[in-house]
Amino acid sequence: MPIAEPYLCFANWCYDQTAGRLILNGFPEQQVRLEPRLHQLLNYFLAHQMQIISKDQLMDDVWPDTEGTDAAVMRAVASLRKILQPGLSDGPCIETLSKRGYRWILPVELQHLRAEDAPVVVLQAEFPQAPPLLWPEARMHPEHAEQSSTEAASSLPPHVPPKRWPYLVASTVLLLCLFIGFTLFLIHAGMQARQVVYNKMVNFSALKGQERAALWSPQQQLVFYQYQAPDQSDWYWLAHHGKSHKKVVAAQGFSAIGRAVWLNADFFLFQAEKNGQCHFYRQHTDLAKYQSEALMPCQQVVSHGLALDSGRLYWLAQDTATGQVQIWQQSLADLGTEKAAVLLYQFAPQYRRPRHLLAQDGQLYLVVEKDFYSDSLFQFDLSLHSVRWLKDFAFDITDLSLWQQNTLLLSSAEALLQFRLSSGKVIRLQTAQTGFVEAQRVAEQLLTSYTTGHNTDLELLSVPPQNQMQSGITQLPWLHSSKNETRLAATGKQIAFVSERSGNSQIWLYQQHLLRQLTHFHGQRQIQQLLWWQQQLYALIDLQLYQVNLSDGSLQLQDINRPAQLAVCDDLLFFTQWTEKGWQLWQQQPNGDAEALLSDITAVQCAPAGHLVLQQLDSDQLQLWSRADGKLQSLPVRLNWRETAPETWLSTREGLYWLVRQQGKTRLWQMDWPSQTVRQLALPDSVTPAALFAGFDDKVLYYQSEQNIQTDIGWLNPSEPTKKPSQ
Repeated sequence: MPIAEPYLCFANWCYDQTAGRLILNGFPEQQVRLEPRLHQLLNYFLAHQMQIISKDQLMDDVWPDTEGTDAAVMRAVASLRKILQPGLSDGPCIETLSKRGYRWILPVELQHLRAEDAPVVVLQAEFPQAPPLLWPEARMHPEHAEQSSTEAASSLPPHVPPKRWPYLVASTVLLLCLFIGFTLFLIHAGMQARQVVYNKMVNFSALKGQERAALWSPQQQLVFYQYQAPDQSDWYWLAHHGKSHKKVVAAQGFSAIGRAVWLNADFFLFQAEKNGQCHFYRQHTDLAKYQSEALMPCQQVVSHGLALDSGRLYWLAQDTATGQVQIWQQSLADLGTEKAAVLLYQFAPQYRRPRHLLAQDGQLYLVVEKDFYSDSLFQFDLSLHSVRWLKDFAFDITDLSLWQQNTLLLSSAEALLQFRLSSGKVIRLQTAQTGFVEAQRVAEQLLTSYTTGHNTDLELLSVPPQNQMQSGITQLPWLHSSKNETRLAATGKQIAFVSERSGNSQIWLYQQHLLRQLTHFHGQRQIQQLLWWQQQLYALIDLQLYQVNLSDGSLQLQDINRPAQLAVCDDLLFFTQWTEKGWQLWQQQPNGDAEALLSDITAVQCAPAGHLVLQQLDSDQLQLWSRADGKLQSLPVRLNWRETAPETWLSTREGLYWLVRQQGKTRLWQMDWPSQTVRQLALPDSVTPAALFAGFDDKVLYYQSEQNIQTDIGWLNPSEPTKKPSQ
């Protein structure tokens, strides 16, 4: 009896994703076997149904290293559309979204069909079969898979292939294609075999507290790094000998300190803040004998914002008036003199703040925070004084360094990444662990700073009414897991939150004293925000908004392009958005369209009586905006959007709440709505909030606490390549 095989069916096609074979419904003799690249491409689209996929994403995930280009992606998508066209009667299967990418828009369902022995017609040059790339992701919502795949089969005219092929021509073409395909396969296999696996971490410091910004001195076999002891706010330079492990801690501490660059074999230079003043400091390598020497003032400390190339110093800063990201330059010979530094470039004001700077061979590479949750990589040509955008990242880039010529090394909490300047491809390094804060290549090793202990929990606070505030805030019992838990959204008795209880970050639902896992992501996803709207749960994941099915956790993509922050007020959805022209506040309409409300708004929260609280691009002062008449009223609260994360302030019907970091401690402040009185709320000693969450009608506050924050310095070593035994 024939065996029933699983097929993915859409329109009038049934597809065997393992073999890359397409069968036209009603015409079993008309089958198409896809070439390997189109096979992988179709698998990728079907694994990301209803999701917007950029060209960069396709180049990174489907094409091998150095082969992916915009032109190659467009040609492959066009070829796939042409092959699928005979089985499409109700419109296209792949939608093109201007400046955003592509999206698979046809419903797909799983069917089990009997395998037929019909002849296979090869419509594309066939290469040796490679294993398909399968990308298990969020499942498609069931309502998009109700249409049967056989509805329109009878209306299709048969697609009849040529009945005869000259045997000699076909054989020659097939042999040539096999030879080319096999050659490409060997090249790609060789490249994969040469990829180094870093699976040996040698802990170098192992001190309690935080260690970062390692600086390697090969002449003295010393590693200099910045150290912050537990329960202390100041940072100190520490010299650690690579062989004897003798440690010397500098006597002078700083409230903020940036990564250093070498001036010569005996001195390094860095930015630091002490007693509220920012300066460039020069430090001798003998920390026990010499203190840091202040050379000249600086605007502010950017942790990785200093670089040196060809006798010139470059640094990142922010304009003190507008907050705009700037690139500055000064000759080393002019340090400490009255000669002014030169402003090389100033970014548009919609970029949030500077992050990282690297100088190499007359080029500057820098990472700039674009909005609250994404970074942009740029290249600045020092000879042409021109800036060029390279790539956007939907996650936080924690460090930038040089891997080799024409290749950058990017650090993130999830992985270490190579960025190829020639092709724009991003390649993930194979490492034994994650949680990297910084990394730099030293010969064949990686000198890293990585997280060894950093647990975040969600806790519950009871805030008394204004007339009972003397009773104080109390901490209430809630769910504890000792796992990293971050985002939360509450409505009534339904509470959704993000947790690593099952490994990767997943969305969980707590309802009627029952806790269950909603999503089952394979791999790490960046979940930036959760919210409830019209009794449905929504999640901002990798800067795309999805509706989360409360039954099976499947995701349905919403047609809102990269919102920065969202709020639901009076059952209306408002969101802010970063664009090349600036920030914008929008309201989502019932018909799915979005209405632009105001410009230069970076974040929004609810307020009573049909008002919204707005955070503006060019002002620290929060504004109360009436949706009825459009009037703005200044509130007695100042929050700089470049320094304040959206999850550190919120509003309820009782008032406005926000967190402020002061003298190494986090303070909770409140402004009540009737009197607009601002006051600090006394927190229990055990409460260390890093983020706040609450529904607008909630009487309690949820907060994210940070505990056991520890980072170590370590050498990440490659594994020894395995050699085949000689025959």
